Amino acid sequence: MSSESEKIEVRYRRASGLVRTLSGFDALNLNVSMCSPPQGVLWAWTWGAAMFPAALISLSYFIGIFAILPIALIYVIWTIAMPRAGGDYVWLSRAYHPVVGFMVNFFLTFVMLNWYAMNLQTTGPFFLSSFFTALGYESLAEWASSFWGSMSIGLVFLLIYAILVLRGMRIFAVFLKVFFILSLIGSLAFIALTLLTPHSTIVSNFVKYSGMTVEELVNRAVGLGFIGTTVQLAPTLMALIFPYQNYSWAAFPSYVAGEIKEVKRNAWIGIIGGLFAMGAWYVILGHTVYMTLGYPAVSALSWLSQWYPENYPLPFPPYPQNFAFFMTDNFALIALIAFGWLASGIYLTPPNLLIVSRNVLAWAIDGLLPQKLREVKWGSPIYTVIALSLVTIPLMYLVGLATYQVMIVNTFFFMQLALIIVALGTALLPLRKKELLDIMPSIGRKKLGGLYLITLIGIIAAILHIWAAYSAATAPALGGLHIVSFLFNLAIFIFPIPFYFIVRYYRLKKEGIDIAALYKEIPVE
Repeated sequence: MSSESEKIEVRYRRASGLVRTLSGFDALNLNVSMCSPPQGVLWAWTWGAAMFPAALISLSYFIGIFAILPIALIYVIWTIAMPRAGGDYVWLSRAYHPVVGFMVNFFLTFVMLNWYAMNLQTTGPFFLSSFFTALGYESLAEWASSFWGSMSIGLVFLLIYAILVLRGMRIFAVFLKVFFILSLIGSLAFIALTLLTPHSTIVSNFVKYSGMTVEELVNRAVGLGFIGTTVQLAPTLMALIFPYQNYSWAAFPSYVAGEIKEVKRNAWIGIIGGLFAMGAWYVILGHTVYMTLGYPAVSALSWLSQWYPENYPLPFPPYPQNFAFFMTDNFALIALIAFGWLASGIYLTPPNLLIVSRNVLAWAIDGLLPQKLREVKWGSPIYTVIALSLVTIPLMYLVGLATYQVMIVNTFFFMQLALIIVALGTALLPLRKKELLDIMPSIGRKKLGGLYLITLIGIIAAILHIWAAYSAATAPALGGLHIVSFLFNLAIFIFPIPFYFIVRYYRLKKEGIDIAALYKEIPVE
């Protein structure tokens, strides 16, 4: 056991100003919104089938639930032990060293802000464009899909989301409930329409829009090298990169743990309940997409769109919501489904800003950033939200120019590295700081065959995320690691190391404050 001087002191600094307002359902809803299944199905079924032909992506998403479960359990355990804004930053900085917690959390915060920018920038082409097409406004759909159209739309939504987050958690929770319902209605309408529409009607309407039969479509793709006419296990396992990308956010309630009521119960509901809820939504909705035209045809459409666009036969992209055109001529139903997907993009995006603002608040509380960034009004760190919104604008421009493969491989690789550090840090906790087990829930203190269960879970999680990082870096379909993007992500990953020591030196020399001492305290609520 560590010496008495090494133990975390039970002292608190000035309160953060945040209030515990989130219920168990609110925590679960925040979790599901961060992975917004309709939006994720659009990404995975549009690009996944192209990158991994012969993969049954709905099965990948089912397996992915259990592949992510160990890291989700780790986040539940830590959230109950230290329920504070900042999540893994707080835990790892207290259990190991400020640099460890800051490095992991800084990179994950960068990823969240990066995806926030990308979700804003793609609201136009992925969701509003399909909605305008459903309404018959082709020129608006074309504008929404253009670079500057998508940037303009993104900036409007950026302003709306900033105001929403600034108004505090109670209003934000109501917003999430509304868009949860709207997104779910769109998904249920798509599922019901697929199940109730005769397959002969669907394939007949496909001919009307494409000028070819389903069989001719598949034959065209096969003639160009498509191999995805039957399901194979290997590509299905390689396609796990998509559920890893979505489900890795399953622990996000931990970053707002300081605002969750009855956290010992609601952490389980929010994180584990949220993982299974989003997983069921993904699997059912995604598999229904295959049921429209059949597995080979849906896969062939995505493959042609990505690799041979000149041979792609449809007047609209192979986004799942657009398949409603094959099932009905009913304007209201088509618009309802398109709006459901649009709602899912809106449901997904502002939680990124919310989570990032809480992480930055935690850094400011510990003295790493100016104290102005820790000021809370209306239940939100107002200057932090404003600053992050301004930083997002150039990020939107940059992500709009990047390819999806470069984005997913290089950023995803380092994201998995961050989660590996969380997993290994948890596994080694009984050796590093055994006294922290006293504040863990019972699952963290139990042993199995002489080994702490928390150690076993940490080892399993580390192995699974090492595999995920390796698969992303070596999958030929993803193009491997791009040197410029890799080095950029590496720089972001290690930036917190010099930053911490520079700030510590400056505050000690200029203000006489050693911020290292703050990390021996339990952070404020």
